[in-house]
Amino acid sequence: MIGYTEDIKQGNKKALQQRVEQLGHVALLMRRNGDEAQALKIEQLVAKGNAEEMSIAFCGHFSAGKSTMINTILGQELLPSNPIPTSANVVKIRGGQPAANVYTRHSGILHFDPQTNLEELKKFAVDGDQVEWVEICYPGLFLDEKSSLLDTPGIDSTDAAHKVATESALHLADAVIYMMDYNHVQAEENFNFTKMLTDRNKPVYLVINMIDKHVEFELDFDDYKESVEEAFATWNINPDGIFYTTLAELDHPENQYDEFREKLISLYHHRTELLVDSILHASLALIEEHIRFLRRANQAQLEIVTEQIDKGLSALEEKGFHVTDEEGLIQLLASTEKEWTHLQQNKEQAYEEMEKELSSLLQNARLTYYSTNQAAEAYVETRKPGFKIGLFFTAKKTEEERQARLQALFNDVAEKVAGNLDFHYKQLLLAFADRYNVRDEAYNRAVHANQIELTTDWLSSLVKEGAGTSEYVMNFCQDISDSIKAKYRKQGLSFIDQLHSKLAEQMIAEEGKVKERLDELRILQQAFKQQKSYLDQETNTKQELTSLLSGDI
Repeated sequence: MIGYTEDIKQGNKKALQQRVEQLGHVALLMRRNGDEAQALKIEQLVAKGNAEEMSIAFCGHFSAGKSTMINTILGQELLPSNPIPTSANVVKIRGGQPAANVYTRHSGILHFDPQTNLEELKKFAVDGDQVEWVEICYPGLFLDEKSSLLDTPGIDSTDAAHKVATESALHLADAVIYMMDYNHVQAEENFNFTKMLTDRNKPVYLVINMIDKHVEFELDFDDYKESVEEAFATWNINPDGIFYTTLAELDHPENQYDEFREKLISLYHHRTELLVDSILHASLALIEEHIRFLRRANQAQLEIVTEQIDKGLSALEEKGFHVTDEEGLIQLLASTEKEWTHLQQNKEQAYEEMEKELSSLLQNARLTYYSTNQAAEAYVETRKPGFKIGLFFTAKKTEEERQARLQALFNDVAEKVAGNLDFHYKQLLLAFADRYNVRDEAYNRAVHANQIELTTDWLSSLVKEGAGTSEYVMNFCQDISDSIKAKYRKQGLSFIDQLHSKLAEQMIAEEGKVKERLDELRILQQAFKQQKSYLDQETNTKQELTSLLSGDI
């Protein structure tokens, strides 16, 4: 609980001023939240604290004699009483130079001299339709300018405006005198109202008035008092005092009017201590009312967001995703985002992976062996200047020998390509389709039917002029291998391009489904955040407001 006990004991005016400064921040926050009504009440407490004005409110049934009691205590007929039933709005009475202000609903403030226009002033006190409240300053009272009494409409009035008027004044009351008719103490509204006051930590004094109605031979008065105390105790109501009074028989043996009046005077003498305490508790009660305001303001939006969440979770359930709360949603969102990222990476990395594996296959494929070197050497020999066949050579026989050696080399190379490259090359291209779940029979047929064009003309074209050294034969074999691999690489990349295009087309539909689910989950996540925001606002606002009141004083 907010620390203020030592300040109350000290009666420190500095503590009161610091409390008032804290309330200024509270009003700003309430107004920021759109609660003008509570902000205004807080500002009224600020004004009350700055003026160091203490108020005691008289509440109770309209027939309990509140106005008559106040007139008697003050020694002046300031308030309308019998035969006029009661004040219809809040009437504030304090000491000071004679003045009266009537705060009307539509005509502004009317000013009167209570010493010369008292009867007219009383008419305004019972006009609940046109008048909001009445303030009377009167000299010669035991009240000073910083002390006031509040007369409120009867709480049992059937006029709702009367009840609103009473409720609107309670936050300004530092103590409440709750008056009851002797015969109506057990009315449930008495318990409800006083319980509300004690729950707000208001000092409450019960006044059982008109005890002259008591018939001693029917019930011992001590037994009557005991029944009253037990009734309030049953409701867990512990008043700060109970007084039994009558103004009709001032010499009644059980009349505690004098003690009651002395208690009022005593309360005013301890004004500063009481103000610090009562302003704090009034502020806390207004904070609770502000929280109820937020709850009402947020209720419609909260219902909309909650319905959105319910529908979203049901839609996920229909799609096979069992999610019951925000934690489950966050997990599903994380896995879906991972799935989306994986799809994007697959599309981007698939080409690189296929190209890399094709390059690895070609690099590791051995296409020239000893037999290839021998055939290459024999053919290269035919390309040397002056190459002849036989003692009596002819150009025809020489060319036939050259072509025969070329064919032998070609056959050797073709055999090595078929066994060491072509088969594995086609298997790799088909494996790519399986890996990425691309079902395309046209692609598969094209791979199977693919033939890399290798001819003797191509082979002979690789021989460079001036060939003939043993070192050149090795270079020639390397050129053959490089040329073959280049052909396979070019055709392989063409197949990879086709496959990647098919993969991209296939991913569009899958990406669309994942993207749709991702968008739904993010919208649902935002709804959960909004719901939490509405629910947390009450708690966070209450903590923030009460923390403003919890500083050291």
